[in-house]
Amino acid sequence: MKNEEMKSRSSYSVVRSVLVVVASTGLVVSASSASGGPVATSLQGQAATPPTYTSAQADRGKAIYTESCNSCHGPSLRGGANEFAAPPLAGPFFLEKWGGRPIEELFRYAADNMPPDRRIAPEAYADVMAYILQVWR
Repeated sequence: MKNEEMKSRSSYSVVRSVLVVVASTGLVVSASSASGGPVATSLQGQAATPPTYTSAQADRGKAIYTESCNSCHGPSLRGGANEFAAPPLAGPFFLEKWGGRPIEELFRYAADNMPPDRRIAPEAYADVMAYILQVWR
Protein backbone atom coordinates (compact mmCIF):
# COMPACT_ATOMS: atom_id res chain seq x y z
CA MET A 1 0.00 0.00 0.00
CA LYS A 2 1.35 3.45 -0.88
CA ASN A 3 2.35 5.83 1.88
CA GLU A 4 -0.29 8.39 0.87
CA GLU A 5 -3.05 5.75 0.89
CA MET A 6 -2.04 4.68 4.39
CA LYS A 7 -2.04 8.29 5.57
CA SER A 8 -5.48 8.83 4.04
CA ARG A 9 -6.92 5.67 5.63
CA SER A 10 -5.40 6.61 8.97
CA SER A 11 -6.88 10.10 8.86
CA TYR A 12 -10.29 8.67 7.96
CA SER A 13 -10.20 6.42 11.00
CA VAL A 14 -9.53 9.53 13.09
CA VAL A 15 -12.45 11.27 11.37
CA ARG A 16 -14.72 8.31 12.11
CA SER A 17 -13.79 8.41 15.79
CA VAL A 18 -14.25 12.19 15.84
CA LEU A 19 -17.68 11.80 14.24
CA VAL A 20 -18.60 9.42 17.04
CA VAL A 21 -17.50 12.10 19.49
CA VAL A 22 -19.52 14.69 17.59
CA ALA A 23 -22.62 12.52 17.60
CA SER A 24 -22.23 11.72 21.29
CA THR A 25 -21.75 15.38 22.19
CA GLY A 26 -24.92 16.29 20.32
CA LEU A 27 -23.20 18.64 17.91
CA VAL A 28 -25.08 17.31 14.90
CA VAL A 29 -28.25 16.01 16.50
CA SER A 30 -30.99 18.59 17.06
CA ALA A 31 -31.71 21.85 18.81
CA SER A 32 -33.15 25.28 18.36
CA SER A 33 -31.55 28.68 18.34
CA ALA A 34 -31.75 31.21 21.13
CA SER A 35 -34.73 32.76 19.34
CA GLY A 36 -36.53 29.40 19.39
CA GLY A 37 -36.12 28.81 15.65
CA PRO A 38 -34.21 25.93 14.08
CA VAL A 39 -30.46 26.07 13.74
CA ALA A 40 -29.04 25.26 10.30
CA THR A 41 -27.61 21.82 9.57
CA SER A 42 -26.30 22.72 6.21
CA LEU A 43 -24.08 25.68 5.69
CA GLN A 44 -26.76 27.40 3.63
CA GLY A 45 -29.26 27.62 6.44
CA GLN A 46 -31.64 24.77 5.65
CA ALA A 47 -32.96 23.20 8.83
CA ALA A 48 -33.36 19.45 8.41
CA THR A 49 -31.65 17.97 11.45
CA PRO A 50 -30.25 21.03 13.16
CA PRO A 51 -26.96 20.81 15.05
CA THR A 52 -26.72 21.60 18.71
CA TYR A 53 -23.85 22.32 21.04
CA THR A 54 -23.31 23.62 24.53
CA SER A 55 -21.93 27.01 25.52
CA ALA A 56 -19.04 25.14 27.12
CA GLN A 57 -18.23 23.46 23.78
CA ALA A 58 -18.27 26.81 21.97
CA ASP A 59 -16.10 28.40 24.69
CA ARG A 60 -13.56 25.57 24.43
CA GLY A 61 -13.76 25.84 20.65
CA LYS A 62 -13.04 29.57 20.74
CA ALA A 63 -9.92 28.96 22.84
CA ILE A 64 -8.76 26.19 20.47
CA TYR A 65 -9.56 28.35 17.43
CA THR A 66 -7.57 31.24 18.90
CA GLU A 67 -4.59 28.98 19.50
CA SER A 68 -4.71 26.80 16.37
CA CYS A 69 -6.71 28.58 13.65
CA ASN A 70 -6.71 32.33 14.26
CA SER A 71 -3.29 33.03 12.78
CA CYS A 72 -4.46 31.82 9.35
CA HIS A 73 -8.25 32.28 9.31
CA GLY A 74 -8.32 35.51 11.32
CA PRO A 75 -10.06 36.53 14.55
CA SER A 76 -13.42 37.13 12.84
CA LEU A 77 -13.28 33.88 10.80
CA ARG A 78 -13.33 36.04 7.64
CA GLY A 79 -10.03 34.73 6.30
CA GLY A 80 -6.41 35.48 6.85
CA ALA A 81 -4.73 38.77 6.13
CA ASN A 82 -1.28 37.25 5.87
CA GLU A 83 0.63 36.09 2.80
CA PHE A 84 -1.03 32.67 3.04
CA ALA A 85 -4.56 34.16 2.94
CA ALA A 86 -6.45 31.21 4.44
CA PRO A 87 -10.07 31.04 3.29
CA PRO A 88 -12.86 32.41 5.48
CA LEU A 89 -14.95 30.26 7.82
CA ALA A 90 -17.87 32.71 7.80
CA GLY A 91 -19.42 35.24 5.43
CA PRO A 92 -20.36 35.27 1.75
CA PHE A 93 -17.11 33.84 0.35
CA PHE A 94 -17.32 30.94 2.77
CA LEU A 95 -20.95 30.28 1.82
CA GLU A 96 -20.05 30.48 -1.87
CA LYS A 97 -17.81 27.44 -1.42
CA TRP A 98 -19.59 25.53 1.38
CA GLY A 99 -23.21 26.74 1.17
CA GLY A 100 -25.78 23.97 0.86
CA ARG A 101 -23.30 21.27 1.89
CA PRO A 102 -23.77 19.30 5.10
CA ILE A 103 -21.83 20.56 8.09
CA GLU A 104 -20.35 17.08 8.36
CA GLU A 105 -18.36 17.76 5.15
CA LEU A 106 -16.71 20.81 6.69
CA PHE A 107 -16.06 18.83 9.86
CA ARG A 108 -14.42 15.99 7.91
CA TYR A 109 -12.36 18.41 5.85
CA ALA A 110 -11.10 20.17 8.99
CA ALA A 111 -10.31 16.89 10.76
CA ASP A 112 -8.35 15.65 7.74
CA ASN A 113 -6.50 18.86 6.90
CA MET A 114 -6.44 21.47 9.66
CA PRO A 115 -4.29 22.89 11.01
CA PRO A 116 -1.95 22.18 8.11
CA ASP A 117 1.17 21.84 10.25
CA ARG A 118 -0.26 19.46 12.89
CA ARG A 119 -3.48 17.89 14.17
CA ILE A 120 -5.44 18.66 17.30
CA ALA A 121 -7.26 16.20 19.55
CA PRO A 122 -10.33 14.61 17.89
CA GLU A 123 -12.69 16.14 20.47
CA ALA A 124 -11.21 19.58 19.76
CA TYR A 125 -12.62 19.54 16.22
CA ALA A 126 -16.14 19.20 17.65
CA ASP A 127 -15.49 22.15 19.96
CA VAL A 128 -14.11 24.31 17.14
CA MET A 129 -17.16 23.44 15.01
CA ALA A 130 -19.39 24.51 17.92
CA TYR A 131 -17.56 27.84 18.05
CA ILE A 132 -17.94 28.33 14.28
CA LEU A 133 -21.67 27.59 14.53
CA GLN A 134 -21.95 30.06 17.43
CA VAL A 135 -20.33 32.78 15.30
CA TRP A 136 -22.85 32.11 12.51
CA ARG A 137 -25.82 32.74 14.84
